[in-house]
Amino acid sequence: MAAQLYKTETGRLFHAGSIAIVNVGLPARGKTHGSRSLIRYMNWLGVKSKSFHMGQYRRRLYGVDISADYFDLANEDTAAARLHAEDCCIQDIIAYLTTGGGQLAIFDASNLGAARRRKTRDIFEAHDIRVLFIEYICENDEIVSENIRKVKITSPDYITMDPEAAARDFKERIARMEPYYETIEDQDLSYIKLYNVGEHLVVNNIRGYLQSRVVFYMMNLHIAERTIYLARSGESSNEGSYKADAPLSETGHMYAQRLRDAVVRRIQERNRQVLAKTGVDISDHALKVWTSTHVKSYQTAEYFSANDGVPVRRRMLLKGLNPGACENMTLDQVKEKFPDEYESYLRDPYHHRYSLAESYHDVSVRLEPVILELERERDDILIIAPESALRCIYAYFAPQGLPDSLIPTLAFPRSIFVELTPTAYGCKERRIGVSPSGSSSSSNASSQTPPAAGQS
Repeated sequence: MAAQLYKTETGRLFHAGSIAIVNVGLPARGKTHGSRSLIRYMNWLGVKSKSFHMGQYRRRLYGVDISADYFDLANEDTAAARLHAEDCCIQDIIAYLTTGGGQLAIFDASNLGAARRRKTRDIFEAHDIRVLFIEYICENDEIVSENIRKVKITSPDYITMDPEAAARDFKERIARMEPYYETIEDQDLSYIKLYNVGEHLVVNNIRGYLQSRVVFYMMNLHIAERTIYLARSGESSNEGSYKADAPLSETGHMYAQRLRDAVVRRIQERNRQVLAKTGVDISDHALKVWTSTHVKSYQTAEYFSANDGVPVRRRMLLKGLNPGACENMTLDQVKEKFPDEYESYLRDPYHHRYSLAESYHDVSVRLEPVILELERERDDILIIAPESALRCIYAYFAPQGLPDSLIPTLAFPRSIFVELTPTAYGCKERRIGVSPSGSSSSSNASSQTPPAAGQS
């Protein structure tokens, strides 16, 4: 959780009610990827949200070794098993929204039949849960083929299967389901029809604040594969001062050169790995660099523009946290000079704001336009910024449940940069070494060290 709209004791927006989003559409149309992205955004806003993926229930109940016959809606032998799995998922959503503290849930399943969708809506509405359908329609065969390629790599169903066999099996599942697909036509329903994963949308009967936020977010959605890199600005000649905005030191220039070399090496390595696994050449993916307007940030980025012609964009919103009256002070110094402020900081380091300063919550709210543009962006992006801005951006992509109190403690040392790859089954993370040898390491969690009060 990061840029909350506001906080209540229950964690719910009392005026918004509970919403169940019911996905509709054939496999490989982007439903799971879209659901993960939407849940990430809603939790970023402070709306307690969760996606319930039908495949997880099926695997838990019946294992991963499932014949394509299971997905044939005319197959009476598997009908009871399918309905049982769906009912288990629906009941868990109801529990989450009525007694579990959740406010928005996604029923991530195909939901192809109109009659079954009406029954699902009635079940939810009987528990005072509003229903919004999102139908994923794909008329572009290339998008479907690309999604199938991704599935055979990342889906839990196919981890141990040969990629070509996985693709054939997945296509057979789609073929069994396709004859029973009925598009949404009932104008009384609240729905969004998303064509070609963001190419254009049709909306109908949208009600209330949260449904409107969902529509707003879906207008920015795509599922094109891209990578986001996070790197700290190089050391300045007056590192402790926010107001001085000093240029890079000699050490900072050395780091900037090593960072450029390490990022280029990693992109080349990634391209080779993707080609070997999938046969797809992504070497034509463009890299863009976004920096803060701090001198040390855009000077760090200049090594990319000078050596590789990479476009560099300076963004005011990526500036570091303004420490206000505590500039150049350590926590021990703050404790001695402002003991009450120090105690308040310890109680809530994410929301606390020192005199004339910003809080981490302020920085997160400021960064929302950057987050949305990251979601729209189809090219690879390297963000070079102060550590405080990187913490808040990382928190957006972090696994659901990262407490906001941990955000001020996330560490981005100059010895590494972070690689984030959003996928349908979560956001993959790697931490890559910034050194002449190009050493690298992988981690699923961020190392945590408390920053100084004014650290940016």
